[in-house]
Amino acid sequence: MSNLDKIRQLVKDLTVRDESLLEKVQHLEILEELFRKSPQATAIMENDWKYILVNDQFATLYGFDTPEEMVGKCHYELFNEIPERPIEEIRDHLKENGVWKGTINCPHKFKGSFISEINIRQHKDKNLLICVCIKVREKIDISDGNR
Repeated sequence: MSNLDKIRQLVKDLTVRDESLLEKVQHLEILEELFRKSPQATAIMENDWKYILVNDQFATLYGFDTPEEMVGKCHYELFNEIPERPIEEIRDHLKENGVWKGTINCPHKFKGSFISEINIRQHKDKNLLICVCIKVREKIDISDGNR
């Protein structure tokens, strides 16, 4: 094979690889759009509860104007609170079962809190958590006589 043939083959290989890479990037863009437009309030977090990706519904549910306000920050840093359930309890359950489900009191940036059904799944690479929240109702403060 001549040097010119080798160069032609290299250019062909690079073109095929670049087309494959472009196709993968386009697929990722489609997946991100589907995630962002999902009707479910969804977030992807690292194991330390730091938000990596948040959709609009999730940000709105927790009282933020945009998902970007949450991304890169730990959940408990944003709300400056001690969790209702010990984080170790949830982590241990995730390690054993790969999923944790429960109904808990969730913080809202401005309005106190709300009751939500939470479904957290451990991603297969074990470093990511996928969290889906469904708001059940506003928290009822019994001490005020509201029921």
